[in-house]
Amino acid sequence: MIGAAWPSPFLFVLAVALVALPPPARPRTGPPRSSAQSCAPCHGKEGAPNAVFAKQGVRSFKDQAWQKAASDAQVEKSIREGKKDTMMPSFEKQFSAEEIKALVALHPEARKS
Repeated sequence: MIGAAWPSPFLFVLAVALVALPPPARPRTGPPRSSAQSCAPCHGKEGAPNAVFAKQGVRSFKDQAWQKAASDAQVEKSIREGKKDTMMPSFEKQFSAEEIKALVALHPEARKS
């Protein structure tokens, strides 16, 4: 009976390897789920910070002067790298390049026309 339970050592090793492997990653589409957790606490759910954050210099995506001055590339860079000497942290480790582009697309009013 020894060896009768498994037809070959190869199949045993394969079965163990398949059980140990994590499930394949699914490609993400659209904005990251955590955008509400990452952006809204400072910038507000509608793109405008509350009075406390506004006094600290947090941008309002609804500010027309800022909308005209900021390009998608600048906003992406701010999300990716953060802004030195401000409250804006880097999100490079939290979001992929595609997710950062999706974040910029969440607020089209924040993009230069």
